[in-house]
Amino acid sequence: MQNKTLYNTFSSYSTMLLCLFLSCLFMACSNKDKEVVYNQPASFWYEGIFKNIRLGNLETADSYFSSLQSEHLNSPLIPEAMLALGQAHLSNEEYILSDFYFKEYLKRYGNANNADYISFLRLKSHLYAFKNASKDQQFMTNSIILIQEFMEKYPNSRYMPFVHEMEVKFVLGQNELNKAIARVYEKNDQKEAEQIYKERIDSDLQKATKPTPSKVPWYMVLLNW
Repeated sequence: MQNKTLYNTFSSYSTMLLCLFLSCLFMACSNKDKEVVYNQPASFWYEGIFKNIRLGNLETADSYFSSLQSEHLNSPLIPEAMLALGQAHLSNEEYILSDFYFKEYLKRYGNANNADYISFLRLKSHLYAFKNASKDQQFMTNSIILIQEFMEKYPNSRYMPFVHEMEVKFVLGQNELNKAIARVYEKNDQKEAEQIYKERIDSDLQKATKPTPSKVPWYMVLLNW
């Protein structure tokens, strides 16, 4: 009887120790997974960037790029990784981030052979963001300035026909925005302000293109105007 009691006690302690060991092992593994990875070769971060881009984990890819850049500032892998992230964010409709990468690439690695291409990618970011910022005056103005700068810097660029189309779209969008703002001032009987915005409309382009006004849902009209 005593032996049986001792056996049961031993079994209980063994079970408790086993549970404790497994708990410690699980916690150790969990902590290991949460450890911050650092001091890795440039190829580790580079491969991680492209792996996470393929998986659609762009936030992780951005984090890997940050590590690549901070640990290997002069690595020849940085330019390609930066360009890939810009393209990935562009495809994912994250236009602010894509513009950031293209702008940084142009600043650090732009040269006579690639400057017009990278600048064109920046313009694509702005064009695709147009649908989300069509009532942002500053965005429209900045985009048109970027387009005009492109035309001045790269008059012989192979991308010029596309850039001309972008300019037309942005100016027409700006015209529509100016007309909408002018109507607001008209309703509020602010003649001077109304006239200012009417004068900003490119009448020649309006007549030449005869654009169809964009369709705005009635509830957006009530909310915005």
